[in-house]
Amino acid sequence: IENAATAIATLESLSSLGFDISAENIARGLAQVSWPGRFHILNYEPVVVVDGAHNTASMKRLMENIEAYFNYDRLFLIIGTSCDKNISGIVKELVPLSPRVIVTHASHPRAASPSVIAAEFTRQGNRPEIIDTVAGAFTLAISTASKKDLICATGSLFVVAEALDYIARYPVS
Repeated sequence: IENAATAIATLESLSSLGFDISAENIARGLAQVSWPGRFHILNYEPVVVVDGAHNTASMKRLMENIEAYFNYDRLFLIIGTSCDKNISGIVKELVPLSPRVIVTHASHPRAASPSVIAAEFTRQGNRPEIIDTVAGAFTLAISTASKKDLICATGSLFVVAEALDYIARYPVS
């Protein structure tokens, strides 16, 4: 929403400078926006959301949006980050929202070790599971979740890309 508001303000400023941009142009442009991997809903029963949040600010916003827009029984978090991220800060945003955490990693050279991420969750009072692959993490979450639960994969666009690939190959039934 903040990104869209910034884009609208920029376009309105350009319009006031004489550029031919109408409110209709802006509305049509916004209606055509597709941003895969950003608060991207892939399924509804259970709800499956992927979001490339990868820092404390974006993780905080993701958790606020989950609380604001969804009703669910349990939240399953699938999380993997890059090694250069503020893992402690990211985990701090996630711990209050879900006791069910599955730590994984993308098959990318910058991926943080799941044991490092899991150790931070443990330090902050959560007992996560470690699954070595994003596909394995999804298999576990989907096999455990009920239709009224929410599964959210986040922490890295690399994790989200693998989640999108997994769901495309193995749609949730």
